[in-house]
Amino acid sequence: MVLYSQFWQVDAGGTYGVSGPGLDWELDWTAPWEHLVEESRTWSLLEASEAPTVDNIFVAPTWIDRTDLYLER
Repeated sequence: MVLYSQFWQVDAGGTYGVSGPGLDWELDWTAPWEHLVEESRTWSLLEASEAPTVDNIFVAPTWIDRTDLYLER
């Protein structure tokens, strides 16, 4: 499940964080895992479709899986 994405621009001077699409979304952490995954996927796809499209920009997603959320399983 994708938690968030960061956008980076690389040029001769280095690597710099850049603004992404600025979507403000938050998950309901009390929801079942399957719902969290579905919501995260929906928002991540929307974020990807709105992401900057310059050649020297790349995205670094941060994700977790079920075991990160439910350690006892």
